[in-house]
Amino acid sequence: EKPKTTTQPTPLTNKILNEAIRTGNVAHLTDESKSKRMKQKDNVPQGYVENYVEAYRKCQDKPYGAALAGAPEARFEAYARAFAGCGVHTDRNYRRSYARLYEQLCCQSHGAEEKFRELYMERPQDLVGKVVRLEALEAERHLDELDACTCGSAFLNNQAFDANEVWGFLDFGPFENKEAMLASPIFQRQQNEASFAIIDNITERLVGVVMLKHDDPKNLTITLEPPIVKPASEGTAEPIEACFIIMDKLFALGYRRIQMTIDAQDVLSKRFAARLGLTKEAMIPKHMVIKQANRDSLIYSMLNSDWKGEKAAARSFLFRKLHGVKAQTKDDANNKKENSIDEQTLALAAKKEAELAEAQNAEK
Repeated sequence: EKPKTTTQPTPLTNKILNEAIRTGNVAHLTDESKSKRMKQKDNVPQGYVENYVEAYRKCQDKPYGAALAGAPEARFEAYARAFAGCGVHTDRNYRRSYARLYEQLCCQSHGAEEKFRELYMERPQDLVGKVVRLEALEAERHLDELDACTCGSAFLNNQAFDANEVWGFLDFGPFENKEAMLASPIFQRQQNEASFAIIDNITERLVGVVMLKHDDPKNLTITLEPPIVKPASEGTAEPIEACFIIMDKLFALGYRRIQMTIDAQDVLSKRFAARLGLTKEAMIPKHMVIKQANRDSLIYSMLNSDWKGEKAAARSFLFRKLHGVKAQTKDDANNKKENSIDEQTLALAAKKEAELAEAQNAEK
């Protein structure tokens, strides 16, 4: 029986994207009376208010830069909405790192602050990076431009090209028309799959698509497909950052293994896997038949133990490539310091709890 598919965002899509309040003004969350009313109406995800308030106060104590003239609270609000949006199921290092990067991006200038604040009000679930952001792929929003930039015809500043440069190693495409693309696995997703549009932060144009498949929550493994991008974006930071954003979120959610399967003849995808820092594990001969031709597949992977930890270098390697040595050093130092503070806070809380229990027992 053919698996059921949908063009709507799947549960996996929503798990990867940021969480957001459903109604109300996020700025009201620091007002105790208003935040209580919002929580009572079930407008706010679990833990969102607590995380927002904690992050807001943390940023007040130590912002990553000078306040914007005329908008002193802009940094606090940017950091808080990003930190809270990561959700309660991600680890705290991820929340802090994502929120600090978002804070810096938003507060580069008054124009940037206004742009990203308005974007948040319109699309609070988007995952925002330095050069790109990720949106849930939607036919109404993305189909026309994805078809236009990958069909091979000249589009905007991009010259005409052979569409097989994009689709030659895939089991679908090139497409005769937009209806054929809509009927393909790019937009027709199973429940254990997700598709994201890659949007350039400056031009607001679509760069391409990145997809997740074979989600296995029991074993905490998942497959990341090589991004489908227009040829002009091959070798740029855009697809690299798109995959970094997804991988960072997946490992923060507790995934143990991310796999990428590539046609053994696909030189560009093999090069891309190497740029991501993935490890080549094996080759599967005669793995598939693609467009009436044999395909041998190469298996690449990233493990959580290689991504983060005291001896892990993969995340730091990519972070440094995308944001620079100074930013990576600062990010590592901030997380190390905040982890120490968290440990002290937990220890003090445990000590107070023990003292309270001891006092109660003494009264008995």
